[in-house]
Amino acid sequence: MFIRDDHNMPEQNASTAFPICLLLLSIGVIVAYLAIGGAWSERKTEIVVYTPQITDRQM
Repeated sequence: MFIRDDHNMPEQNASTAFPICLLLLSIGVIVAYLAIGGAWSERKTEIVVYTPQITDRQM
């Protein structure tokens, strides 16, 4: 039963299950994303990008 002054009291027994599960799920998603992206990029042909050469012009 609630006492008059207990309405906005902080939680006394906080559970760490949700933050830990969220962290592990995020790590799993990132690892899967990197693994799938790495496997997909290995099948492509080699692409070379040439950047323009910049020379110093003295005025």
